[in-house]
Amino acid sequence: MALPPSSSFLLLLSLSPLILLSVHPLHTSSPDPTPPFPAPPPSCGPGQSWAVRLHEHLDREGHDLDRLAHLVAKDAGLENRGQIGQLEGHYLLCQGADEGHVDGDVSGAGNALASHPYVAWHSQELVLSRSKRSVAFNDPKYPKQWHLHNELRAGMDINVTGVWERNITGVGVTVVVVDDGVQHTLKDIQPNYSPEGSYDLNSNDPDPMPHPDARSDNHHGTRCAGEIAAVSNNSFCAVGVAYGSKVAGIRVLDGPLTDSMEAIAFNKHYQVNDVYSCSWGPDDDGRTVDGPHPLGKAALQHGVIAGRRGFGSIFVVASGNGGQYNDNCNYDGYANSIYTVTIGAVGENGQMPFYAEECASMLAVTFSSGGRSLRSIVTSDWSLQEGTGCTDAHTGTSAAAPLAAGMIALMLQVRSCLTWRDVQHIIAYTAIQYNDVRADWETNGAGFHHSHQHGFGLLNAWRLVNAAKVWVSVPYLVSYQSPVLKEERTILAYPERLVLSWNVTAADLKQSGMKTLEHVSVTLTMAHQRRGTVEIVLFCPSGMSSLIGARRALDCDRSGYVDWTFSTVRCWGERAEGQYTLQITDHKDPSTSLGTLNHWKLTLYGSSMSFEEVAERQRLVEEAMGGQYLNSNFSLPCPPGLDIAPEKVNPLTSNSLKSLLLLGCFALFWSLYYTLEVVLANLDMREVWRGCRRGRSQGARLEEGPELELELQLRRGVDMDAKVPLITTGDLAT
Repeated sequence: MALPPSSSFLLLLSLSPLILLSVHPLHTSSPDPTPPFPAPPPSCGPGQSWAVRLHEHLDREGHDLDRLAHLVAKDAGLENRGQIGQLEGHYLLCQGADEGHVDGDVSGAGNALASHPYVAWHSQELVLSRSKRSVAFNDPKYPKQWHLHNELRAGMDINVTGVWERNITGVGVTVVVVDDGVQHTLKDIQPNYSPEGSYDLNSNDPDPMPHPDARSDNHHGTRCAGEIAAVSNNSFCAVGVAYGSKVAGIRVLDGPLTDSMEAIAFNKHYQVNDVYSCSWGPDDDGRTVDGPHPLGKAALQHGVIAGRRGFGSIFVVASGNGGQYNDNCNYDGYANSIYTVTIGAVGENGQMPFYAEECASMLAVTFSSGGRSLRSIVTSDWSLQEGTGCTDAHTGTSAAAPLAAGMIALMLQVRSCLTWRDVQHIIAYTAIQYNDVRADWETNGAGFHHSHQHGFGLLNAWRLVNAAKVWVSVPYLVSYQSPVLKEERTILAYPERLVLSWNVTAADLKQSGMKTLEHVSVTLTMAHQRRGTVEIVLFCPSGMSSLIGARRALDCDRSGYVDWTFSTVRCWGERAEGQYTLQITDHKDPSTSLGTLNHWKLTLYGSSMSFEEVAERQRLVEEAMGGQYLNSNFSLPCPPGLDIAPEKVNPLTSNSLKSLLLLGCFALFWSLYYTLEVVLANLDMREVWRGCRRGRSQGARLEEGPELELELQLRRGVDMDAKVPLITTGDLAT
């Protein structure tokens, strides 16, 4: 009975292994038990090998070259080790293992090969001296810089050595450290120091040299500068992440700081300085809500618009060290700004350190100190007061932000026209997710992973630079802002919630052309007797949640929030259109009264890049991670940038005026002294004394009458007689 087609197919499928087993021997040649030339080991001992090339005509005449090579080896007393790689007619012949390797044997084999009719060319092989093209430094502390190359914990470093091997060291880029000064005379700093990008706002002069202080802690800026650009191979201390870059200093933290000083610092020499490294911020005490004031905000915005010839200054800020006080960087206006790159810290073990803060605006993390058993950051240090010029104890997010600034310098070397937003995008696209029991990793609607503790992940220099090499600038920044939504609604106590929503339609976005998100901000005003008990969560249209207002146990402030802006990057790359939901709840004590939400508004920042274009960029970035573009002459064109007017520099600062005044006073007093000295040196003191006596005599005469005057005249007569010279006979004779 004929089987149906389906049954025949199943039967054939079940019998296929047996068929294959039975057919396989028919198509496999059986091994020859006595091969003419047994396979020898592929290599020979030092000085015991010859490379031989047979005459080409032998192959054209149809001879078996393998057999001829065997005959040549036999005639020379050698062993044929087979063809050399894929080079036809080339064979490796070796001294036999059972033969003594003496000079006579070597010379005899060489003579036999030289006279053999089948050999066109031969050469005795020598051991070649070759060294690995890896990076090596003579800086004594470099082996302890685990954050650059970690030999104890694989993968727990910034993965930068492969970038250095391709001569990408930050050349042509200047990073300025805005801090308490930079000791630019230090051996690790001086060759890379940029005086053109430096200034001292505390003393109002061009030199940012730190001043010794009572606590001996004005070394902070110098340590950060060393992390970025410490000179390599100078036999001193350590190596910077971007050791080919320039580093400048703006001294502003060693004295009272005002809004205007901060604004000047953010834009100082912003056509010279590319990256601003700021390892400072408001107090990390778990109760402060503060950030840049109006002038500082305006300077940040102006910097990203006009800095770097219009590509935008890149502001790197530390997320803060208030973790032990349950602080959160969404209450730090610098870390909360859309114009900054907010960087947190992770320890050598990949865990969030005890001091690190978390927030929804965190962009990424990099390495710093951890617990007591973990190593801190090795970097340059000042040599003033108790400093030695080198330290292995740089800690906190203050040490993390300069590492990020250095990695950005590497990115700018391979693509100088990256905009400030390009840098943020590349970080989001390349940061690495890793395991941390405390991390709340979530993947958003665009495929980006983010946690409040680690941002988009751990910065990786190799991935950053490879992505920068192929990166095409993103479209212009566009924004959408809702109207101010006046609520005057009571904030409910937990577990109840005050839920507010705002729907953003396609019509709302049509004018700006926004399609995908970057930053999302909520600005609100709230009255509350203890604001630290309030928790605020924002949901994007995809359902991605952001804890933008975390509870803080130490925040007992009774003023609530007045137009404070919370921001998140957790919706990066998602579609902008849809409903945004704000949930507010109060974890208050029963004795505390309920607060009131007065008003709020929603602000979206993004671009016209479509959701599909975001996905395509993710694919292209991953394809570039092999390094093929760094190894080639591949280069995307860069626009020239804007023609920015040169910075107005006042050559006469208050300090220089003071110096000129002191110099002028010194010159005046010296002139008076010199004049007096010359006059006194040329004056006849006897005439002065006589004049003084004459003056006194005249005064007495006027007082005592004519009798005294007559007496004085008689005395003058006697004096004149005494002065008449005597004439002797000898004089008359002459």
